[in-house]
Amino acid sequence: MDTFRKEDLVYEYAWSPYEKDDPKVSGVPDATPFNRKEGQEVLYIISSLTDHVAWSVEGFGNRVEKMIHDRLPDEIKNQEEAIRWIQENWKNSSGEKLK
Repeated sequence: MDTFRKEDLVYEYAWSPYEKDDPKVSGVPDATPFNRKEGQEVLYIISSLTDHVAWSVEGFGNRVEKMIHDRLPDEIKNQEEAIRWIQENWKNSSGEKLK
């Protein structure tokens, strides 16, 4: 499966430097704070979700990005909450259920 890249993103983001082992962009998504305005963090969430599905990465990644940008509630503050919200609301965005 191809990797969703910075060039595939549709919206504008900040691009702060992160160390490779920074929990905001590495490891397993957890209670680490999530900033929806940081491109690397959005890519990390998309990548984390694409590891578990077999759909086209480009179409899937763009759909996840749009959900994060346009619909993710402000009260969602960490990686686990963001992923859980995307999974729970996937069907509302596309008619398909995300596992």
